[in-house]
This record gives sequence, C-alpha cells and structure tokens, in this order.
Amino acid sequence: MIPIIDDSIRSVRLTREDRSEVLRYLGYRGQTIGPELDALFSEAINKVNRAVAPRLIYCRYQRKADESLPDDLYFLTGRDITEHLKGCQEILLIAATLGSGLDRAIHVEEVRDTTSALIMDSAGSTLIEAVLDSYEAMLRKDLRKQGLYLTSRFSPGYGDLPLASQNPFGQALEVHRIGLTMTAEHIMVPRKSVTAVLGIANRPIHEKKKSCASCNLNASCRFRKAGVFCGE
Repeated sequence: MIPIIDDSIRSVRLTREDRSEVLRYLGYRGQTIGPELDALFSEAINKVNRAVAPRLIYCRYQRKADESLPDDLYFLTGRDITEHLKGCQEILLIAATLGSGLDRAIHVEEVRDTTSALIMDSAGSTLIEAVLDSYEAMLRKDLRKQGLYLTSRFSPGYGDLPLASQNPFGQALEVHRIGLTMTAEHIMVPRKSVTAVLGIANRPIHEKKKSCASCNLNASCRFRKAGVFCGE
C-alpha cells in the first residue's frame, strides 16, 4: 500500500471558538482572565497560526478474508485495538503534524516570555487535534455517502497498544514524507504531531458516546461544521 498525502487540512487554523479548549489544556478552572492576559492569549494564538504548516498522510488497508490484520500492520497488538477494530472491513492509518516551525517559535518564546510560550504550547496541542478533527469530519461525511462508517481515533500508547508501536507505525506510513520522525524513545518530532488508527465498517460502530451538549468542543466542533457528528 502506498500512503497518500492529503493537503486538504493545510489551511486549518485556530479561531476564537477554540479558546475554551486551549484554556482546558492550560488547566483553566474558571479563573478570571484580565485584559493584559487576554491580549497575551490572543497574541500567542496568532503566533501559533503563523508558525504552523499542517501536513497529513494516510493509508487504507483491507482486512484479510478471515478478518485478521494485514501482515503490514503486525505492530497493532493487544486486546484494546482488536476490540476497537471489531466489525471493521478496512483499517485507516493517519499521521498529522503542525511542522517544525512551531517547535522553533515556542523555543524562541520560552526565552522571551514563559507565559506566552506555555499558551502557545497549549494552542498547538489544540490545533493538532483540530487538524485531525477536520480531516476526520470530511472523511466521515464522504464515507456516509458510500454507506460506510468510521470509528473514533486510537493512537499508540492508548490502552494496551504499546507506545513502541509508534516507530513501525511511522515506517509503514512513511511519515518522513510530511517531515515527521520518530526517536528511539518513540517520541514524535515535531512535537505537535499525532498518529492514529481508525476502522471503517459497512454498519454503524457502537462505541461509547457522549452528547454534543456535554462535549468540551461543543462551540468549535469541526464535525458539526461539516454536517456530521463524531458518533456517526
């Protein structure tokens, strides 16, 4: 299988609506935010938006006739990933990164203003998830037209899927093509990067869901903007 780079997410950036999620990453618990901190917050988010260059690569695999995993995906081990992909006919590997420019920008900011650097770091964590949410929302909408359904994302290090699977995952997906590398300690560089596995099935996948009303991302949800829901 040849991994494919998808540039449809290159324009994804943080908006004012993402503010609550950035605050959540910062550990915000309802404290008062004064004008000075509010201005710093806005400036930090703008710096992140200017520094990033989102890239995404993916590859779809067909399961074998006996429903076992393709040989290329030997590193997807454990009961949790097996349960996650139960009933799925295809397996999707994805990797996304915000690029090394953000790492450099945060490093520069750490010398100038540690508070601003901390906000930028949290904003970067929010944005990489927004990139994946945007891609997933578009894919979910397209698959529904084909009568197909998508599971949620599952990443190396979740449950009993070893973090060590990160390296063969990256090799299979040729993540170097989007400027992403894995260290010997299974850490991704650039830091604001994510890898994930999703299953594709011909029937609805029953996963534990939470309502839109109770979701942290209710205001800025990329799924709802695309006309779909993450539980579909």
